[in-house]
Amino acid sequence: MWLLAGTAAGIFLAAVLSVHEYRALADISGAVLQSRSLEEGMKKGSEAFREEGEHFLSDYGYRPLGKWEAYLPFTLSACILLFQAAGWTVFCSQYRKEKNVRERVRELTEYLKDVNSGGTSVLRRGEDVFSHLEDEIYKTVIELQGTKESAVRNHEILAERIADIAHQLKTPLTSMSLMTELLEEYLTDDTKEYHTRLSGQIGRLKGLVSGLLSLAKLDSHGIIMKNERLELSELLEEAEESLREMLKERRVIFTAEGESGCSLYADRQWTEEAILNIVKNCAEHTPKGGRITACYCQNPIYTELRIEDGGNGFVPEELPHIFERFYRGAGAAKDNAGIGLAIAKAVIEQQNGYIHAENTADGHACFAIKWY
Repeated sequence: MWLLAGTAAGIFLAAVLSVHEYRALADISGAVLQSRSLEEGMKKGSEAFREEGEHFLSDYGYRPLGKWEAYLPFTLSACILLFQAAGWTVFCSQYRKEKNVRERVRELTEYLKDVNSGGTSVLRRGEDVFSHLEDEIYKTVIELQGTKESAVRNHEILAERIADIAHQLKTPLTSMSLMTELLEEYLTDDTKEYHTRLSGQIGRLKGLVSGLLSLAKLDSHGIIMKNERLELSELLEEAEESLREMLKERRVIFTAEGESGCSLYADRQWTEEAILNIVKNCAEHTPKGGRITACYCQNPIYTELRIEDGGNGFVPEELPHIFERFYRGAGAAKDNAGIGLAIAKAVIEQQNGYIHAENTADGHACFAIKWY
C-alpha cells in the first residue's frame, strides 16, 4: 500500500515540477521578447509576458509536461523512500501495540488457566486498556475461589455426615438380622410371609447403607484408587459370576465378546463394583429369557465397553436423570435404591473415564463406557 502511494506521489510530483518549469520558462521567454532585455522584462514582472512566451515555446515543441520524465526518477525515488519510511514507522508502532495486546491477553489467559488448575499465580498489574478487565477478572477469581472452598468444605462435611449415619445404621441392622435368624425357630405358617418380607427389607437396608458408604468415600476423595492393569474379559466374567443366581432366576443370558488382550489401568475393586452395578441394572430391565450383551474394543486413545440389555430401552424423558442419586426409573426393581449407577459413574469418572446412556437402533438400553 505504501509503495503504491509513494509511486503515485512521485509521478504527481514529477508532473508538477515539469509544469512549474514550463511556466517559469514561458515567463522568461515572454519578457525577453517584449523588452528585448531580460533585465528590463523582469523589472516589469514576468507573469505579464507568460501568454506570449507560451506561444513562442509551443512553436518550438515545448509542452507543460514535456520534461516530467526527466524528473520522474528523482521524484519516484524520493517519494517512495519517504512513504516507505512513513509506512515502516506506522507499521512498527502498530506492531508494538498489537504485540503488547497479545502479551496482555496471553498473561490473562495463563493466569486463568493456572487458577483453574489450582495454582496461585499473581496478575501483573499495569495501567493500560486492559486495566479494568484485569481488575474484574481478579475480583471474579477471588470470589469464585471463596465460593469453591466453601462448596468443597460443605461437600466434605456432608459426606462425613452420611458416612457417620451409615456406620451408625450398621449396628441396628446387624441386630435385626440376628433377631430374624432367631425367629426362624418360632415361625408358623401365618408368620412365614412376614418373616420373608422383613428379611428382604433388612437386606435392602444393608445394600442401601453399603451404597451410601461407597458414595461418601467417593465424594470425600478419601480413597486412593490403585492403578493396575485389568483385563476387561476378567472383569465381565467376575460380574457374571456375582450375578449368577439373579441371571439364573430371571433366565437371562449374559454374553461378552471383544478383542483379546483388551485392558485398562484402574482400581480392581472399585471398577468391578461399577461394572457389576451396570450389569445388575441391565438384568433388572431385561425380561425373562432375554439377553445381555457386552462388547469391548481398544484403540490408542481409549478402551471402550458397551453393555446392552434386552429390554425396551430408556424413556427419553428419563435419560438426563439416569445417573442421578436415588433416581428410580419407571421399570426399576422394587428393592433398587437408585444409587448403583451413581456409584458406577463416580468410579469411572475418577479413573479418567466417561459413561453415558443411550438407546440402540433396536430399541434396547445401552451403557457406553470409555477409559481414556
